[in-house]
Amino acid sequence: MVSTYDFMKLLLTSAGITNQSIANELVRLTSKDLSQIKIGFIPTAANVEEGSKDWYINQFTNLIQYGFNWIDIVDISADGIDWKARLAPVDVILVSGGNTFYLLDEFRKTGFEIWLKENIDKKVYVGISAGSIVTTPTIAIASIDNGDVNIPGIEDLTGMSLVSFEVSPHTPENVSHEANREYLKTIQNDLYALDNNTAISLDGAVLKVMSEGEWIKY
Repeated sequence: MVSTYDFMKLLLTSAGITNQSIANELVRLTSKDLSQIKIGFIPTAANVEEGSKDWYINQFTNLIQYGFNWIDIVDISADGIDWKARLAPVDVILVSGGNTFYLLDEFRKTGFEIWLKENIDKKVYVGISAGSIVTTPTIAIASIDNGDVNIPGIEDLTGMSLVSFEVSPHTPENVSHEANREYLKTIQNDLYALDNNTAISLDGAVLKVMSEGEWIKY
């Protein structure tokens, strides 16, 4: 039986569109000219982050730098936002970084997880850090090496399982290889450690790693 997931297109990044190789792959996945690509930018994971948000601003400005100029910022958790209507015309669903636990909780509460799975074959999904982790079988890795705090206190850490492997963003910038190896002992899935210049591209069953930095598959 053919599944909707057989036709999905994902770009799982550590820090977003940080180099030309990743930018080129996003354009390829959309099958459109750069000037025609419409992006729905979902900042929800950053809502509960404190302190400087330069990293978040960079996720947005990098898109502009690489020529993605049609961007609608859509917070799915904001009151009065018809996010389904706003996201209907976009080619790319880009889910930014921030707190992974909060993001997954909001995906569930708002119905976004269900909507995304119903529309995953019609859009290109781009994850940044937390936005990448939530596509995997579990988000447990988000808390390693003094990572995200489970702010909503969710007990079910099951991710969307769009992919069968796990990812560890910001390695080695913020997460050590040692921490990844310790976490690896607790799981049976493959684990990809991605630095901030690396992304995993999935075009149906075809997986490629796009990198101008370093990465490891454990």
